[in-house]
Amino acid sequence: MLLWLRRFICLLLAMVFSQQSYAIEQPLAEQLLQRSIVVPKVQYQITAVELSAEELVRDRALFHQFNDLPAGKATLRVTAQQALWLLVQLNNPFPEPWQAWLHYPFLPADRLSFYQLQPEIPSAQLLGKTGSLLPYSERALPVRGYVQSISLEANGSATLLLKIQDASLLGTELRLASLPILLAEAQQQLLEDALLSGVLLLLVLTILYCSWLQRNTALCFLAGFYLSFALVLGILNGLAFNQLWPVYPELNPVILYIAVGSCLLCLSLFSRRSLLQYAGSRARQLNMLAAAAALLLIFSPLFASGPLKLQLLFVSVSVTLSIVIIQAIYISLTTELKAAPRYALQATLGTFCLLFVQTRYLSGFAEWLNLAIFLLLVSSALLLQPARSQYVN
Repeated sequence: MLLWLRRFICLLLAMVFSQQSYAIEQPLAEQLLQRSIVVPKVQYQITAVELSAEELVRDRALFHQFNDLPAGKATLRVTAQQALWLLVQLNNPFPEPWQAWLHYPFLPADRLSFYQLQPEIPSAQLLGKTGSLLPYSERALPVRGYVQSISLEANGSATLLLKIQDASLLGTELRLASLPILLAEAQQQLLEDALLSGVLLLLVLTILYCSWLQRNTALCFLAGFYLSFALVLGILNGLAFNQLWPVYPELNPVILYIAVGSCLLCLSLFSRRSLLQYAGSRARQLNMLAAAAALLLIFSPLFASGPLKLQLLFVSVSVTLSIVIIQAIYISLTTELKAAPRYALQATLGTFCLLFVQTRYLSGFAEWLNLAIFLLLVSSALLLQPARSQYVN
């Protein structure tokens, strides 16, 4: 089984790398007929949020302060008083007019405005507004992220300016695609997200069933962790906004912190109930510190905003997960509790799930992390089987 899984992963990685190298060798027009592409050259500038597009374009000294985006810079930090401007030039590689779609995939952005520049005047024409603070029905297309259509003449070009606002973190990746390709990729992403959410819910039901069989309340906290994790995943990939509260966009920046805090709290309580029953007072005090950090994050929307709330998110996640994983490994190696290694692995897998989903949607946008999260969930389900079989026998 392990040999088959290893071969499958190697084959998948080989296909991914071969597809990327093949895409590099293809002309731009052929690439756009098959997939969306990342806009290669993007310039950026951070200004005061009050600055309008017209003021930026007409002030030539300010307009020439755009800098090339460093390679590999996936996100930028901003405050509520700042706005991120992205400047891109799009070229039509086809000999006929083309209706292109510019895609900004970073969902947490609060407000996003698309402008098309007219250098000969100079002026900026507003094409559309969108963002996470607007109802889902006002988006141009039902895709993960924000899109804007641009009409390009045959072998022509257009210069676009994007104004992006948020109180903490913003992505910098832009993609270009035709409408059929964009919709096809959106359907594939939706299928992957729905599959991952279904696996999570099935895992929650399995854990609850095992908890009932074993009369083990610790597993209830583990089920609560994965249920909260399913909500975190739904918020980050947009499914929760689309299906649960499409007309209440003001809930987006609030529920994410509450859901992550619930994940951390359930994970710390699972560690306390499963691993710390026979531990000393210092271990329990550290666990209480992890639970306090999780509670602080849950109630952070009441007293924190902007960069402070993002810092609380990173600090709470780092403190809680570090304490949980270190205690789990230490107790599994030093205690004679029969189920300690299995409980330690459960806590470790939950920790990596949170870290991977944070990296997937807030840092690097690595698509392969979906497969990693799926394998972690399957491994967590397999760890339940020995205890269940032992109870039944």
